[in-house]
Amino acid sequence: MFDMQHVHRDLRRHSVRGAAATMVSQAGMFCVQLAGLALLARLLMPADFGVFGKTVALTGFITVLRSGGLSLATVQRAEVTHAQVSTLFWLNLAVGLAAATLLAALGPLMAWFYRDPRVLWLVVALAGSIFVDSLSIQHTALMQRQMRFGTIGSINVAARIVGFVMAIGSAWQGAGYWALVVQQYGTSLAMLVLVVSSCHWLPDLPRRGSGVRPMVKMGAHQSLSNVLNFANRNMDNILIGRFVSDVALGFYSQAYRLLLLPVQQINSPISSVVVPALSRLQDQPERFARFYYRAMGTMTFLGMPVICFLLVDAHSVIRVVLGEKWLPVVPLFQTLGVAAFMGTFNVAGGWVYSALGQTARRLRQQAFSCPVTIGAFFSGLPWGALGVAAAFSITRVVLVWPALAYCYRGSPITTRGTFTTLIRPATAAIGAGLALWGIRAVAPWRDQPLWVVLDGLIYAAIYMAIWLVVPGGRARLREMKSLLHDLKPKTNQGCAQ
Repeated sequence: MFDMQHVHRDLRRHSVRGAAATMVSQAGMFCVQLAGLALLARLLMPADFGVFGKTVALTGFITVLRSGGLSLATVQRAEVTHAQVSTLFWLNLAVGLAAATLLAALGPLMAWFYRDPRVLWLVVALAGSIFVDSLSIQHTALMQRQMRFGTIGSINVAARIVGFVMAIGSAWQGAGYWALVVQQYGTSLAMLVLVVSSCHWLPDLPRRGSGVRPMVKMGAHQSLSNVLNFANRNMDNILIGRFVSDVALGFYSQAYRLLLLPVQQINSPISSVVVPALSRLQDQPERFARFYYRAMGTMTFLGMPVICFLLVDAHSVIRVVLGEKWLPVVPLFQTLGVAAFMGTFNVAGGWVYSALGQTARRLRQQAFSCPVTIGAFFSGLPWGALGVAAAFSITRVVLVWPALAYCYRGSPITTRGTFTTLIRPATAAIGAGLALWGIRAVAPWRDQPLWVVLDGLIYAAIYMAIWLVVPGGRARLREMKSLLHDLKPKTNQGCAQ
């Protein structure tokens, strides 16, 4: 049986160490992805990203099923046996194989939907990567359970580098959109090799009566919820790819990707630390709530100012990162900014569902919000990609608070506590953005894209100054500073104990 008592003895220290390790690795991940995105944007055309993006948007409904939600079952359970994880491994393998087979079989139908024969072969090619990904799901879940976030982060960075190097080499040789397929396989294969070699865990044959039935049920709810969440996030790409153009989708998808890239580098590592920690505080409501608000505060302290800065300095950022040919992205980038701002904290609702094992409730919430979002996408479609972007931002504003209120029902978390946590970073981020916008209106360097670094320094200084004057801001900054005293090297442990 996997011994997690060391986590209970000092949860705070382990969580802070994990957060520190993952934040460092995510900083490396951000640099790798930003550099790779900049190079690929100059080697490929917007239409290349469009044809690949619309294919992935449609195939993703099956791709998200490859884990069967079983990784959450491994992480969330207070105790889990070797026999259970072994059985889940073989279930993951079967689900991944079935999903890959189904995806390849649906290739002709997807090509017919888009009226584009290129989609057929892209679908068939991408099917194999689903099976590759399914091989390492339980190994990664075990490392998350052991809070080996530094190792996981290093593996992610290394795998991304492999994928981007292979994609850039392919694009340089004129592979076009196939370079993005090469990137997918390069990343997946590198992840598989590195995760399995780092975990040092091998499964036994599956066993009947190992007690995985409740875990499979939880995983099924999680998978269905993931499908609905994917529809929320990707139906816009499908509609633009089908009814507008590949070029428009290329602009839209890159705007969305660039805008959310820094947020993902913040939210993902924090979430990977928070969910296992909260899962072990299920029976301690006060500690659960305190840890939750603290994590949300840290996440928004970092994420909200990044989004506001990107919106103010959009022209310069697009020129520097993507190049002059991508300037039509700017209006889409700014319109999607509202959705991205809300995205700095709406992931926190998923923490509660996952930590408390309430995947069925999450599924019900997604079943309500998904049709609303898709309906909004259709309503914005007559105005093209910009109309869809506006519809997305509007629905995020309208739905986020009711969704959190429903999520918190019956939990130690309250909407009032969440509002109190969010008000300081939101005020500081928006205030600093307005100040920078005023400075840029009269600054002599406002038309010089390379001065984006100076803009960033000015914004950061104003943001921190506002934190020093808002009520409670100084105390919050001192609390974050105190976390540094807990950051000590941690020796990684093997997956099997």
